[in-house]
Amino acid sequence: MREDRFTGKVAVITGSAQGIGFQLAQDMAKEGARVVVSDVDDAALKEASAALNAQGTVHLAVKCDVSDRKQVDDMVSKAFGEFGRIDILVNNAGILKNFPIEDTTDELLDATIGINVMGSLYAIRAVTPIMKKQQYGRIINVSSICGKMGDHSTTYVYGASKGALLSATRSVAYQLGPFGITCNSIAPHAVMTKLMAYWDEGRKKDAAEKIPVRRLGTVEDMSYLMMFLASDEAGFINGENVNINGGYYMD
Repeated sequence: MREDRFTGKVAVITGSAQGIGFQLAQDMAKEGARVVVSDVDDAALKEASAALNAQGTVHLAVKCDVSDRKQVDDMVSKAFGEFGRIDILVNNAGILKNFPIEDTTDELLDATIGINVMGSLYAIRAVTPIMKKQQYGRIINVSSICGKMGDHSTTYVYGASKGALLSATRSVAYQLGPFGITCNSIAPHAVMTKLMAYWDEGRKKDAAEKIPVRRLGTVEDMSYLMMFLASDEAGFINGENVNINGGYYMD
């Protein structure tokens, strides 16, 4: 890590009270960023904020349900009001449920699209005027291997939602690139966060054996990649999706 890579930068990270998002918030802060952590889980958000305070991190914690357009707009407005700029947006908030197609309810369809797709689109739209005025921005969408190859284990709408993010990433990259704003996505696989709690030890072992590097992913793996994409070092990378799965899926 470099202590100054994000000095002067403000990073908004959705779904960042735990898991990948919280790891990223901690790591970016260590490299100088002021971070905005947002999450729908109020208790987890308070715990995350306390941990960041203990780390000495300059941050803002905002409760936000990203499927609610007004809450997203308010969160971005609070972030800009607090820090006067937004340099980095990471659309990390997501929902994943394990149901067969015939048991996937209308409510789950709406929730998955609302959080995984609409939440990201709302956030991108909200930060765009700010980043355009700055002539600078980094947007990172957290997609999934399921968005590229489909999903044979979770509800079928999950893969659809993550596939939508891949297309949205390219659209945003085309349209905002001329303003000094890049947009990229990552496609993780087998990262053991709370979302993957339905995997038992047998399934974890089986998954690791099928990955060429013979291990599961970690939140640190994801954070390191996203920090690179969010840095000035990645300024010529735009509209890309980066596989991060230990070689399980290559294209």
